[in-house]
Amino acid sequence: MRVKLKYFGVACVALVLGLVAFLYGVLRASLPQLDGELREAGLAAPVRIERDRLGIPTITAANRIDLAYATGFVHGQDRFFQMDLSRRLAAGELAELFGKIALEQDARARLFGFRHVAREVLEQATPQQRAVVEAYARGVNAGLSSLYSRPWEYWVLGSPPATWRAEDTFLAVYAMWWDLQVWDAPDGVSADPPVAEARAAVPAADVPTPDVLDVRGAQPLPSATPAAVARDPAAGSNNWAVAGRLTTTGAALVASDMHLTQRVPAVWYRARLRTAGTASEPALDLNGVTLPGQPLLVAGSNGHIAWGFTNSYGDWLDVQLAPCTSVGEEELQTPSGAVRLAARREEIRVHGDVSRVLEVKSGPAGILLRAAPQKQTCWFGSWLALVPAATNMNMMGLERAASVQEALALAPDVGIPHQNFVVGDSQGHIGWTILGRIPTDTGARRASGRSPWSTADTHPRILDPPVGRIWTANARVTADERQEAAIGGDEASLGAEYDLGARVRQIRDDLLALERPATAADMLRIQLDDRAVFLARWRELLLRQIDADSVREQPLRAEFKRLLAQWSGRAGVDSVAYRLVRAYRDRTQQAVWEMILSSLRITPDDSPPTPPAQFEEPLWRLVTEQPLHLLAADYRSWREFLLAQLDATIAELRSSCGELARCAWGWRNVAHIQHPLSRALPFLAPLLDMPALALPGDHDMPRVQDGDVGASERFAVSPGHEEQGYLHLPGGQSGHPLSPYYRAGFLEWARGEPLPFLPGPAQHALTLQLE
Repeated sequence: MRVKLKYFGVACVALVLGLVAFLYGVLRASLPQLDGELREAGLAAPVRIERDRLGIPTITAANRIDLAYATGFVHGQDRFFQMDLSRRLAAGELAELFGKIALEQDARARLFGFRHVAREVLEQATPQQRAVVEAYARGVNAGLSSLYSRPWEYWVLGSPPATWRAEDTFLAVYAMWWDLQVWDAPDGVSADPPVAEARAAVPAADVPTPDVLDVRGAQPLPSATPAAVARDPAAGSNNWAVAGRLTTTGAALVASDMHLTQRVPAVWYRARLRTAGTASEPALDLNGVTLPGQPLLVAGSNGHIAWGFTNSYGDWLDVQLAPCTSVGEEELQTPSGAVRLAARREEIRVHGDVSRVLEVKSGPAGILLRAAPQKQTCWFGSWLALVPAATNMNMMGLERAASVQEALALAPDVGIPHQNFVVGDSQGHIGWTILGRIPTDTGARRASGRSPWSTADTHPRILDPPVGRIWTANARVTADERQEAAIGGDEASLGAEYDLGARVRQIRDDLLALERPATAADMLRIQLDDRAVFLARWRELLLRQIDADSVREQPLRAEFKRLLAQWSGRAGVDSVAYRLVRAYRDRTQQAVWEMILSSLRITPDDSPPTPPAQFEEPLWRLVTEQPLHLLAADYRSWREFLLAQLDATIAELRSSCGELARCAWGWRNVAHIQHPLSRALPFLAPLLDMPALALPGDHDMPRVQDGDVGASERFAVSPGHEEQGYLHLPGGQSGHPLSPYYRAGFLEWARGEPLPFLPGPAQHALTLQLE
């Protein structure tokens, strides 16, 4: 019997080992070929793909069409699953891969019909652009087919990968429209634009008098204990340029770090894209980051100009409330009459289940987003992303732009999600504009796309400001009222949807403090600046409140004050004081916000969960000027209110940390950058995810890091001097966990250690030969 059990045990172990070996073999079979030759149809000439120690490809082709094919080839080899998710997100086709769990997201996306719009965009492309897009699609499918096995994610999901189509390139663009713009709540701003005649961006409003707003005398809603609500990590970025007269090389110096939700693999894909050049087509040498799904360089250098982006947060969409009493098949009834509706049917395919049919209705004010006739409310939305002419491939023109002037001239016709575009050239010039098509209509209906587009004469721009520096960080850039209106539309006086402005002011001050000719190393120091300039005044406010009277028989308050004395002035991972001040400010802000809304009898369901970014200045005036009529009757004084927020903050922190002294910022600010499937496969998370690390930084400082939201790339480069630049990503080139390039470069990004901007010596070489 024992012998039989022994043999049975050995057989079980052998079976398990065999299964593991089989799965490992299947997994390894989807690793790409990096050396040798492959025969490919559709090329005009051989293409060489070299990879360095980080897996960064240098692609050398005879012409732009072959270059697009080879770019698609390496994207298909290394990042197909990422590209697939991107197009499916925009098209509303995730349920076809993931099943019912993705139905709600697909239904939201199908409202916009992006696959239909993408087909229209492809149709309107120029012959050259279309040839590039189609060559890229062929290259993607060739790269995918070159794998001995489908990418591993499709074995897990039980579905084969779907062919990449030319229109999918535009769906990848619409995924970025979605990430960067989809139905943001409007904010305001206060920041200094980079021009000599800078003025206050938004005039400070007076504190409302009791006849305008009387919080103390109002009948509030039933009280609830305010809770500190996590700040929404909106997509944002930093970039700036320093004029050549202030740099060591004499060329402009451009720095970029785009802040997005970080994921595995990284959002961007590093590449060097080269063509040999002919008499009719000059050579190209593009270096920087690409977006898997697109055949273009997104940000970096072409040897003559360098550029980067930050999200513009302008007024590019509109949501309108319409009173309605009923919604029928073809019309909507309002108190003033009927409104005609158009309808289209969207079939959502569901993996492992029956398809669902969604009916999407639209009217003169846009898409019907939500209908609640029982409450007599219907919401319509319009968005420039839905206008086919707002998206195109004209960004290709940057590849051959030789000067800042040429780059700025391209801007009005470039169709991408509207970005602050900062550019510098090898001659030392710098400039800013909005890259993205801007309607001339500045009214509430501008997002419908019915008005003409801006031209070179009306498009916002700044060229060579006297200060010799340009900076953007999702706040106001220009002081010109006409340009402000072009970006902010009818919200321009409120600051459009800009960020608070603390981050951009700190960047400005860092740039203006440079006392010697600037280098790339100086740019990295600014990008890694985690000084807590914004919260310093909140610490001082706290110290004033925690006086001798307030700590009498209050040991926890006394400990809080003692820990504040250890303030380093930075959002460092070991800083307890930073976390304490940050938590107190957040809680106080939320309590004041809810107090005001309650006095106006606005319920949480009818308001944003967190205040807009520009609530900071009104908040600061309230807690420092302390007008009694703007304080709820529950409190005898503002001092009592502020101490109550202190006690609540202490209770929350102790609940989280156990002891206040253990509440270091690093325990709260952990970057856990995950693969999309790791939550469903937790036993594989150590293999799939990047190492979870506590990192310095926060929102209102140059080094933005809030959990897994932070710099999706960092670089600085002077065009023509790329060998002196640096570039790193929060992850490796490959999307395959068995690849040596899966995590390559991640730790350097986390530590802020620069990696060369240019790819290094070739360690692998693959030639795509004509079939």
